[in-house]
Amino acid sequence: MSDVSQTQLNHKLTLRIIEVAFVTLLFSLIARPIIAELHPYYFWLGIFDLIITGSLYVLVRSNKWPKWHISLALISALIIMLPMLFISGGVNSQVAFFLPLYPIVGALIGGRVESLLMSLFLIVTILFATIFSHTIINVSGEYYDAHTSYLRGFWLILSIMFSAMFGQFFLNRYTELTKKLKAENLQDPLTELLNRRGLNLHFAQELEQAKEINSPFCLMLIDIDYFKKINDQYGHDVGDTCLIEVADRLNESIQVHHYLARFGGEEFIIVLPNTDLSAAEKIAEQLRHIIAKGRFSSFQIPLTITLGIATLHGERDNALKIIKRADKALYRGKEKGRNRVELES
Repeated sequence: MSDVSQTQLNHKLTLRIIEVAFVTLLFSLIARPIIAELHPYYFWLGIFDLIITGSLYVLVRSNKWPKWHISLALISALIIMLPMLFISGGVNSQVAFFLPLYPIVGALIGGRVESLLMSLFLIVTILFATIFSHTIINVSGEYYDAHTSYLRGFWLILSIMFSAMFGQFFLNRYTELTKKLKAENLQDPLTELLNRRGLNLHFAQELEQAKEINSPFCLMLIDIDYFKKINDQYGHDVGDTCLIEVADRLNESIQVHHYLARFGGEEFIIVLPNTDLSAAEKIAEQLRHIIAKGRFSSFQIPLTITLGIATLHGERDNALKIIKRADKALYRGKEKGRNRVELES
């Protein structure tokens, strides 16, 4: 999924969550007097919560500061929760039991910084609420002695610290897994080069940049000559070894800002930004000589490659057209006897 699509999805999801929260708060404000007779404080807190949630909805819907939507949602949830905490017994409140979940929620929908900041804020808040528990209003009428308040404050802080550590651990594991999946998604499993998806990503970026700054741009399509005979004579395992070794030698021989990818089967492709046709031809000849003088696999098999090169033709040119021209050049090279470099006509 592209970054733009992901941002739009996050925006819509955030709006739906706020809408559900608003409806839930409105329902509780209407239904609560019917179910139970509570202190007027709860009514005014409900009004306050609706105003905060409604303001957040308007802000998110306007799509201003989209990077801050999650952080604002987390802060708004705290603003809604803490007044209820302070009128219902502080650390002895039933609301307090949900606080240890907050660092985990912050990590899941926010990130590392959001989770840590919310954890620190909650720890400081609970610490003060524990120390000054005798001054906190408890409109429920229940009584808790100082010893009970201190014990609950201690376990709440310990639980929040544990949740914060778990949130960081989860994020570390998630980041590792995401990187691994992304690499696997863009990488050929056999040669460990870029695959078609990875190639398309770099190709599109480099091509657009070349058009913007009007710099030279070339593409090189490479085919291992008579590779089917290798598979037929020695087996596919030896063929795979040859592919890996050819990929390694090609990759070692190109410059850092050039991109080598497996194009499919025994074909490779190299994206050559900031490289004109003459320079690309010299690089291709060097690669051809490197492969031709090498021996591959434990059977010391000699191999050769044929290379077709195409270049960017103006702003209206695109990736597909460049690849087609390089492919035609490659096949002309094959028709002319292989083990050669052929430029686009």
